[in-house]
Order: sequence, then C-alpha cells, then structure tokens
Amino acid sequence: MARPGALYPQVDPGAAGFMDRRLLACSPHLAVGRALALAAAADAQALVVGARSVVRREDLARAAAWGLQRVPVGRLSWEGLPVIAPSTPEVAVRQLLMAGAPMVLVRQSRRALGVIPRPVGEWTLPGLSIAHRLEHATDPARDACVWLLRLAGKVGETQGAVVWAVGGFVRDVLLERAALDLDLVVEGDGPAFARRLADEIRGRAVVHAAFGTASIEGGATAGGTALPRIDVATARRERYRAPGALPAVAPAPLREDLARRDFSVNAIAMALGPALFGRLVDPLGAVRDLDRRQLRVLHPLSFVEDPTRIFRAARYAARLGLGLDAGTRRALALALAVGGYPALSGQRLVAELDLIVGEPAGWGALALLLRWGALRVWDPGYRRPARGRERLRETRRLCQWQAARAFLPPPSDTALLGLLVDQRAAVARQCVARLAITGTRAERLAAAPAGGRRLGLALEAPRRPASEVARALRDAHPETVAAAWLAGGARARRRTRWFLTRGHAVRPLMTAAEVMAAGVPQGPQVGQCLRALRDLRLDGRIRARPQEQRFVAQWRGRQKGGAK
Repeated sequence: MARPGALYPQVDPGAAGFMDRRLLACSPHLAVGRALALAAAADAQALVVGARSVVRREDLARAAAWGLQRVPVGRLSWEGLPVIAPSTPEVAVRQLLMAGAPMVLVRQSRRALGVIPRPVGEWTLPGLSIAHRLEHATDPARDACVWLLRLAGKVGETQGAVVWAVGGFVRDVLLERAALDLDLVVEGDGPAFARRLADEIRGRAVVHAAFGTASIEGGATAGGTALPRIDVATARRERYRAPGALPAVAPAPLREDLARRDFSVNAIAMALGPALFGRLVDPLGAVRDLDRRQLRVLHPLSFVEDPTRIFRAARYAARLGLGLDAGTRRALALALAVGGYPALSGQRLVAELDLIVGEPAGWGALALLLRWGALRVWDPGYRRPARGRERLRETRRLCQWQAARAFLPPPSDTALLGLLVDQRAAVARQCVARLAITGTRAERLAAAPAGGRRLGLALEAPRRPASEVARALRDAHPETVAAAWLAGGARARRRTRWFLTRGHAVRPLMTAAEVMAAGVPQGPQVGQCLRALRDLRLDGRIRARPQEQRFVAQWRGRQKGGAK
C-alpha cells in the first residue's frame, strides 16, 4: 500500500517500451503489390525504405486496392521522419508527435528497431487560446463573426453537442487575414444543430442529410448586422473507393475529421463551447507549418485519393504565400504519374477552375499549376507552354476589360483558353471533353485555340483596312476572338483591342428607315447598303451624313444599273 508523503521512482520505459517492432526493410524500388505481400507474410505494419523513410502497410493496401500495384513503394513513403534512440524518454517522443510528426523511427546505430505512430485522437498539444485575437478585433465583420461563434457554442451546449470552428477561419485568424470561410464542425447531429442555429439568427438552413452537412444563409446578429454564409458539418471520417471518387463518410471524433483534410494548415480547430472558447486544437502541426510558410499534405496518397486538392494547393499557395514542402512535392509527382482518374468528374475540375479565377491571386495559382505540370490531370498530352506566363498576363488583361466583356467569353472560359491556346488541337479538344463541357460552348472552346491561331496570324498582316479587320473579328465567335488575342503578336492584339473597344461600335449615321426613304427597296439590299456604309466609316472614307446620303444615292443607282 502506498504511504502518504512517500516518494516513489518514476519508471520511464523509453521509446523501446512502446514502439511497434513489426518492421520490414526493403528497397524503395520494390513494387507496391510485392511489398504488400511481403508485409502481410511477415505481419509487418511498416516498411523501412531509407534512413528516415517509412511506408505504412495501410498505405500499401490502399494503393493496391486502387490498382497501383506496380508503383515503386518508395513513392508512398513518409520521409524526413524524426529518428531517435530506443532509450529516448517518453516525454521527448510525445513532444515530437505533438509537434506534428506523423511517426517516429527508432534506430540503434544503423538498424531500424521500430516505429512509434501518432495515435489518432491522442498526444495533441494543450492548445493555446486565440480568444484575445478575436475579442480585440476592430473589424465590424469580425465582431459579427465572434458574436455568431459564441452563440454557436451555446447552442451546441444546449443540444449536448461540441461545436468547433475549423479550417480557413482559424487559419486566417492566426495569419491576421480577413477570414473568407466560416466552417463549423459538430461532434453530434450537425443538421439538427444547423436548424437550431438558423432559427436563432433568423437565417435559412439548407440541409444535406446524406452527407451530414448544412448551410445557413441570410442570418443577422441581434443588432441587425448581416452574417456571412455558414457551413456546418458533422465531424466525420472519409474513405475513398477509387482515386478521384467522392468519399464515403461516417461520423467520427474531431481529430479524425481533422486528419481527413487536405492540408495541415486547414487541419486546425477552435473550441466554441463557453468554457473553452478560443482554445486551439492542432494535432497535425498547422501552427508550425504556418510559421514556416509551408503547405503540407497529410499523407503521401493525398493527391491521388483526391486530385482536386492539386488545384486547391495552387489556390492556397498563391493566396497565402506558402510553398510546398518536400513531401507535398513528392505526393504531387506521384499523383501526376498515376494520371487518368476516371472516377473524377469533370464538373469538379471546372468548379476548381472557377474558384481559382474568382480569386484576386488566381492568376498566380494558374501560373503555379503550369509550373507544376498539373494540367496533365486534364489530359496526359498537355504540355507546359514555353510562353505560359506571358499567355497568363495577356489573359488577365483580357479579363479585366469590363467595357468589352459583351464581346468576350466569361472570365472562366477566357482563362481556360489562355491555358489551351498553345496546345495541339487534339489536346485542346480532349481537355474540354475531360472538363465535361458540352453543347455549343464545348464546340466553340475546343475549336478556338486552332481558330484563334489562324485569326491571330491574319491580323498580323500589314496594311489591312480597318473594315477588313473588323469583319474578320465580327464574324468570329467570341472564344476565337479571345484566342486570337492570346495567340497573336503585338499588331494582332492592338487590332483586336481596337475592335473590342471602338471598332465594334461603329455604325452608319443613317438608319434603315432613312436608307429605304432614299430609295433602297426593303429587303436584303438595306442590310447590304448599311454594311457598306459602316465599312466606309471604319476606313475613314465617309465621316458626315451628307456623304452617306450621296453614297446611298450612288449605291442605289449601281444596283438599278446592275438589275438592268
């Protein structure tokens, strides 16, 4: 029996006391299928493929189930892992795992003895509070969000649910940026919570019961300040049946919900309950990665299981000024090498492109996608254009012409043309088809790169009358006009800009009624006469109404003479 006041020695088992010894060493060049068979035969839960590199058996199993049996096992490895001795104290191991390391490799000299994985839901730092950053904000919109978050915590408490702000909002508070997203995760019944919160703020809740999610719009604070859209989700885990497919979801604790996210900087949460309001939960090292200005995926197969994360990576990197860490670059290379992704819908790819184009930093994100070679996800034949950055600059200028927008495609289509104009015609068509664009829009976008190159070349010809330039551009589809601007040289762009800003608006001073009153018979001849007048005005050969009247009289005479 323990004696009160007595001192007893604390036994520290060291890393050797709780490491997983089920290891197998193998070459990083071994195929996934063979490595999985070896791991199963040896009951190994991890394969050591380098001095600081480990492949988990569960990752091998997922890759094999997705048809990646021939991929070299080293491409699935967790690299740069902390390496410790078997005598390392338990508290030091915990500190490494709490700082975000996915696992720790235990070595004795050159021999790998075991690994210590980070258990889901354990060993997270006792989070610091960021409540003071919220409470002392001077932005009225931020004040309204704080009011809402405190109310959400109270509503959750009355329902016996734990509510968290997650992802972008928390990240942006830490970065002292304006928060663009307001996402709440509920450890409980998310849709029921959303309905109750919507009632409290006099908003409208739209529930998606199959996914355990809801959105709330139209709410306002007690003082009448409008609130942003609020997305609510039940805390969940995800499983992907195939690369690029939508995941199957199931309820799970918060830390599993964070572990299924795209990047560490989004895998962070803030408590909203009244007792712990503002307390951070950061089990995957988000704060550390924000300090390092790095974007990090949470596992080597991240981009393979959901290739749309590649586009989000470009968006976050451009918006937040983050660089990809080494593991994320390897994960990206693996995903691009796998290619194909038949389960990934074109609609999801188009949605990602629209989100990028809609951001102020979107053009930087598109430049990153080109630099990474990421558009091979659209088609394996896509090649990074030699003048890609120049094309993006010209595309951006084209999209900024608000006054001429009526003669151009929508911004997202113009951006797409900027990415396709240098591709072979077959590749451009394949990309448009992969993006699930259909109908007349698809036909015009697919034909525009080749047509634009031809039109741009024609517009480069010297000493072309303005009427010919206007006719060529007027007769082309808006997509082809945009592609001609992008594919042509300085003269082609100058002429296209002239047409878009001034040339398209040139009209005769005389109306159709006046032309008919001057003797031109009603019918096709009226349009022909008006077009001739317009061309003369474009070329500067007619400037005033009397000149037009004389031309119409002459034109009518020629038509009568021809008829005889």
